[in-house]
Amino acid sequence: MIISLSSIIQTLISYSLTVIGKFGPIGVFFLMTLEGLGIPIPSELVMPLSGIYSSGKPLIFFEYMVAGSVGGFFGNLLLYYISMFGGRPVILGIGKYLGLKESHLERAEIWFNTKGEWTVFAGRFVVGIRSFMSVPAGIVEMNILKFSLLTLSGSFIWSGGLAYIGYVVGYRYVELLSYVNYIGMAALVIIIIYISYIFIRRNSSGRDKAGE
Repeated sequence: MIISLSSIIQTLISYSLTVIGKFGPIGVFFLMTLEGLGIPIPSELVMPLSGIYSSGKPLIFFEYMVAGSVGGFFGNLLLYYISMFGGRPVILGIGKYLGLKESHLERAEIWFNTKGEWTVFAGRFVVGIRSFMSVPAGIVEMNILKFSLLTLSGSFIWSGGLAYIGYVVGYRYVELLSYVNYIGMAALVIIIIYISYIFIRRNSSGRDKAGE
């Protein structure tokens, strides 16, 4: 009997729904930890469902948002250390049973090597490499404090944003599912523009003070 990757993913989605419904925020933390480890648990489904389940209950929504964000960070952190101590061969050896292809890892490595450490943050918004940016960071032994700050902030924005969409639109979210990746990319562009603005403003201010 041949089990296709698509059937495995469908099973994981069904499992996710069961876990969230039964265990609440703890279940969301667990699922997002798995996603952070590179297991194909779709955060685009998990976090909006969290928002839907907490609709009309702000405090419960906050619990789900924090659980998902911290869970995603924790999974990324585990993958960082696995990559640091095991290297690329271990990641590919384990990942082949979870749908990880060498092309996925190569894309993450290219992003990291050409765009720098900030890709650990930005990668949280990019389809196909979101869960794998920890691998090149771990292999090159990126500073753990910087890795943690960038990963956690990216996780909060991504997970919190998805949960909020579910909180606001409810089960209509299913109709918007195909647009989530575009929303993530749009958010990334806005964030990059904002960071660039702050950077330019600080440099300009520094030059003005130096000229006085």
